[in-house]
Amino acid sequence: MIVNTGRAVALLLLVSTLSLVAPGSLWAAVVFQDNFNRVGTLNGSTPSTTPGGTWTAHPGFATDGTKVNASFSLSAFLESAYVPMPVAITSGNIYTLSATMSRGLSSDDTAIMIFGFFDAVPSWNGGVSVDNGHAIAIAPRNNLAAVQPMLNGSVSATDIPVADGTNGNTFGVRLYETSPNAWSAVAVELAPTNQVISFAPTPISIANIFTIGMISGSLLPPYIDNLTLDVSPVPEPSTLVLSVASLAALGLVTLRKKFPRA
Repeated sequence: MIVNTGRAVALLLLVSTLSLVAPGSLWAAVVFQDNFNRVGTLNGSTPSTTPGGTWTAHPGFATDGTKVNASFSLSAFLESAYVPMPVAITSGNIYTLSATMSRGLSSDDTAIMIFGFFDAVPSWNGGVSVDNGHAIAIAPRNNLAAVQPMLNGSVSATDIPVADGTNGNTFGVRLYETSPNAWSAVAVELAPTNQVISFAPTPISIANIFTIGMISGSLLPPYIDNLTLDVSPVPEPSTLVLSVASLAALGLVTLRKKFPRA
């Protein structure tokens, strides 16, 4: 019984910590969002919610009233769309850029649309290096239960398997400090579940991050919708301790009701 209680408390500690920093929590603020609820070329259009800045985009990026519906020619499909970083990345905050992905028109199940944090002019030539090594990004596959991580400016040799698939699900890139001014990134699934999907945190540099946006990796990439940037302050230790203690106490009461002492 002691072992079961310990495991329950450990689980409650973990869940509490994740919920305090998750987008949509009490502490999270949406600083940028675009639901692409307009029709026409993406270039020059204004996001749904932003402190300022319009889209700079290749003509292949267009909106159909609900999402970005992009198509490109065989000679020019590694193209980008981006907006200026709406807020500065500062110590003491957690940044989560998320988007809802859905299957596009391509019959290629491995087709990708990269989204994430980039330098001033996002670019990719199809090689290992993405955005001159500056990208902090991910690329959910078109019709495979897998996400291609590019968290440290390069294409990972291994995809991240995702049990829920990628069609209609929301994924994100989360930046956070492991110590003052030492940053790491993880890939997350935000819907239908809320979980970190990265194999391990990836140390990153934020020195060359000036935009957020997307880079196409296919002639007909997956659709992208609800591109959102959330900022959450790191919870104060006292707040975290109080929340964790409350959840732990609740868990112990539940366990005692389920397994009363003889």
